[in-house]
Amino acid sequence: MSEEEPVLKKARVIPTSTGPCIWWARNDLRVQDNPVLRAVVGAALADRRNFAAVFCFDPRFLDRSPYGRVTDPEFKKSISTRKLINFSSRKTSALRARFWIQCVLKLGEELAARGSKLLVCYGKPEDVLGKLPAGSEVKCLPEPVSIEQTDVEEFTRAELVKGGSKLRCDPGAMSLYHPDDLPFHPKDRPDNYSALAKALGWKDLWTSSERHEWATPVRGPVPAPSTFPPPPADLVLPGLIPQEVLADETRLLKHLGYTDEEISEAQAQKIPPGGEPAARQWLEQWVAENQKPKEMDESILKNVVYSDLPCAGQSGPSTGLDPFQWVNLATAHGGFRISHYMAVGCISAREIFARSQETPYFAMAAHRLMWREFHRMYAIQYGRRIAWQQGPARVQRGWKQDPDIAEAWKKGRTGVPYIDACQRELLQTGWLAYKGRKTSAHFLVFDLWMDWRIGAFHDEECLLDYDFAMNYGNWAVVSKIGNGGASAWDGSREFDPEHWDMRFKLRAEQQNDPSGTYIRRWVPELQNVEDKYIHTPWLMSEKEMQACGCTVGVDYPASLVGPLDLSNLDAGSDGHPSSSDEPSMDDLKAKIDEQQRELASLRASR
Repeated sequence: MSEEEPVLKKARVIPTSTGPCIWWARNDLRVQDNPVLRAVVGAALADRRNFAAVFCFDPRFLDRSPYGRVTDPEFKKSISTRKLINFSSRKTSALRARFWIQCVLKLGEELAARGSKLLVCYGKPEDVLGKLPAGSEVKCLPEPVSIEQTDVEEFTRAELVKGGSKLRCDPGAMSLYHPDDLPFHPKDRPDNYSALAKALGWKDLWTSSERHEWATPVRGPVPAPSTFPPPPADLVLPGLIPQEVLADETRLLKHLGYTDEEISEAQAQKIPPGGEPAARQWLEQWVAENQKPKEMDESILKNVVYSDLPCAGQSGPSTGLDPFQWVNLATAHGGFRISHYMAVGCISAREIFARSQETPYFAMAAHRLMWREFHRMYAIQYGRRIAWQQGPARVQRGWKQDPDIAEAWKKGRTGVPYIDACQRELLQTGWLAYKGRKTSAHFLVFDLWMDWRIGAFHDEECLLDYDFAMNYGNWAVVSKIGNGGASAWDGSREFDPEHWDMRFKLRAEQQNDPSGTYIRRWVPELQNVEDKYIHTPWLMSEKEMQACGCTVGVDYPASLVGPLDLSNLDAGSDGHPSSSDEPSMDDLKAKIDEQQRELASLRASR
């Protein structure tokens, strides 16, 4: 009797999930060069599943809130002894929300044109996505530079797993370099910009765009998916915003929690068009306009100085091609002016990198984009510490938090014309050029001796191009609370009681804009002040004040730091005035005392 053949069991087949594939759109609001979108669409097509995109307006990142980690209000993930600090700021102003809304709605239009769908919700992502049907697969771009955003990813993953679904993160194209291609972990990145660039294969990114043969590659952009699966027919999520609300900006802003006054003020201002089409059009225009080197205007070359700007040690522009476009940093217009689109992901860093190689100004684009990489890696390395008052360097200073001084700085009422012009431009447009950001931030910290976090949180609220790593990284540079490397990145314990640095910065601005065109645009109280006083109105006599219709202390605020003498500021070998050129403050203070007496008499007569 022969033995029976064993019955072979059928091999188990890995089952296909039945739920939809969801793209959780975050700060990658585009269809072109979006590896995350391609991956989730590809998964849906491969498994014949439905696909939809979801965007969540998270109230934690819109509302007025204390400073700190809004995802950890009870300090369960942080230092238990912390105390709430209120700097009277929103996470997002109504003006920035307007731009954000436009970018989200344009993404919806791009997807709809391809037969797909974007669901826009108001609520915490963990509450919204946690209600997806079991078996859903959600894919998103992670944001490792922000501890708040990584918290949100953690919360959302937990809720999805609880409901039988999953979250997958893909680094996509948020950074210029893909993390898998780096020769080191971001947390182990070189401590300063120059060392980082050299480690990635740039020969000298301050003077040249040349790279070694072994340089770390920058991946090329990828096209948008050519085919999209159909959206789920009956998918309803918590907080889904009705189409009629999405179609009305005023109603939508109210829906997101903004007051009538905030909405009215924001809608009175002009903002750049939001969305991927506008971003791509801007890049196309920039490439087209910069196919050939531009000749610099002789008047610009004559007046511009680079004092206190990171221009590879140059004191001013030279004739011939300026591949780094350093002169742009010295102007109120600024440089690239595409950062607001990059911040919400309407266009990728690597597409800008690729297209700029078609112009003579690739060096400029590479240099600026590498600074962005530097700050992103800095944020990943130090995590929540970059938002601490003492920073990674654990700098201890006598920080002030005077709310009246903070409000004067925010509103552009400091009595220092250039600073006030900067702050008012920021409030009205959501934009400020690099030079203005740096100078105004320095004034808050080293001249008003205020807590730098007040400024960083205010910029978070107002800037259309707000990016956690760039904003808090740049504030660390200015405040000198960063760690590693040399100069600005070393911890510092000093304020500037004599305002030497600020006087040099203001003197540079005076040289760059002697007639005060920028100041007159944003500070109308000074519109009729003579050119020689436009940067220093405190030097006017009572008669001169009356003649121009602007009395300091009455029509325009008196300087919060007193009179700043910008004369005799020829640089010494250390970048500060030589001892023989130091101005005598006694005469100037005597003049101010006399002016104050005149003002007191004037007020009494009114």
